Amino acid sequence: MISKIGQGDYGLYVLSFSIIAIFAFNLGLEVVVARFLSNYRTHGDRAGEIRFLGIAYKLFFFLTLILTVVLVALYFLLDVVYGNLSATDMEKLKVMYPIVGFYILITLLAKPIDAVFIVNERFIQLNTLLFLEKILIVSFTIGALVMGYGVYALVIINAAMILLINVCKLLYVWKATDTEIDFTASGKGMYREIFVFASWQTTVSATQNFLMHIMPTVLVIFASGVAVAIFSIGMVIEGYVLLIATAVNSLFLPKVTRLNHSGGLKDIENLMIRVGRIQLYVIGLIMMVFIAMGAEFIHFWVGDDFKESYVVAALLIAMGIITLPQEIANIHLVATNQVRYRAYGMVLSAVIALIVSTFLSGPYGATGAALSVMIGYLSGNTLFMNIIYARVLKLDVFRFFRECHLKLARGCCLSLESVSSSSIGFRLTRCSASSSKEWGSCSPTRFSCGCSRSMRSRKAWSGR
Repeated sequence: MISKIGQGDYGLYVLSFSIIAIFAFNLGLEVVVARFLSNYRTHGDRAGEIRFLGIAYKLFFFLTLILTVVLVALYFLLDVVYGNLSATDMEKLKVMYPIVGFYILITLLAKPIDAVFIVNERFIQLNTLLFLEKILIVSFTIGALVMGYGVYALVIINAAMILLINVCKLLYVWKATDTEIDFTASGKGMYREIFVFASWQTTVSATQNFLMHIMPTVLVIFASGVAVAIFSIGMVIEGYVLLIATAVNSLFLPKVTRLNHSGGLKDIENLMIRVGRIQLYVIGLIMMVFIAMGAEFIHFWVGDDFKESYVVAALLIAMGIITLPQEIANIHLVATNQVRYRAYGMVLSAVIALIVSTFLSGPYGATGAALSVMIGYLSGNTLFMNIIYARVLKLDVFRFFRECHLKLARGCCLSLESVSSSSIGFRLTRCSASSSKEWGSCSPTRFSCGCSRSMRSRKAWSGR
């Protein structure tokens, strides 16, 4: 993309999506709608479900109206906010901005539609449409670049594909589900209940975004711009891992709501263990492969100047080993309208991470910032939340860790050793192709350690 449209236009393209990230980041509003719809459906309250959808959509239309006013006001302040841009770049940004604003508003209005898919448990259809959206954006973007179109076309493609897929979602909900909406519905109590729940859920989502995105600012203040770049590479890797590990989280909300309604606390624990094992397999596999070959991946991706990003990424991924497999417990908080405890935990994590980072970012740079985030997560999102799971939700967290983490620990350790030994040949090949200076870094100690690990791994496998 940089080679086709130029560095300047690519910067404008990234800037346009940073505006989208500011105004359209995931507030968790679809979770709010899905929670209430699941509750009404579990109780068989069809009239309440129809009435709630009408009230929810009126709230979303109101939020869209407010956001439209904000975006229009910002349009007239672009010269002030982005005053460092040249006159040519500012002219291009003013052309792109209305397209970006349309993208943001369409994304907000589509949130209740995603919730309807979740409540009706049409997971395959929803994820197929989301996958198709990504394929279409990538395909049309490549086509536009090959045909010589500029940055305007790239932004239009993203907005057009979002609109197309959301129209497909709306048509599917209309034709293939029994969803009905009463736009004349009203109820002060329901407005208040939705607002309170949405406020807590928004606090959770906003704090999660704040926790990661505040660290570059901290690093600029206490370290350097280079540390920001190093941390950002680790943050990108952690983002992809989080996306994979949490892909199915919201899909369990209807099931957890039904189990909670039937009083099956033991069933919720069993579901938490089954899903937790699957997520631990996923995050554990990614973690093991990254520990074994992550340094080489960083070397070939961004070069040796960013080798510290390996440690940063490893720390950010490692903090999910405990928290990500417990997502069913977080869904249980949503189903029982106790999401405020999750907000308390996230705020506690952010405060601790921010305080610790002011001490560690200066002497240790990007690694210190990553370690601060990890300490914050372990304090608020692990220790505090497990106390909540045990005392508020009455879940047996010790049974969860026994059945999930402890039972899989030995197998994970053996697999890590096997993956590590399998990467030795790759490292030897890389060393043999290096210059004499680089050859010196491949010391006999490294070779002997690698060979001994390989021999131990072969003995372990033969013993089994």
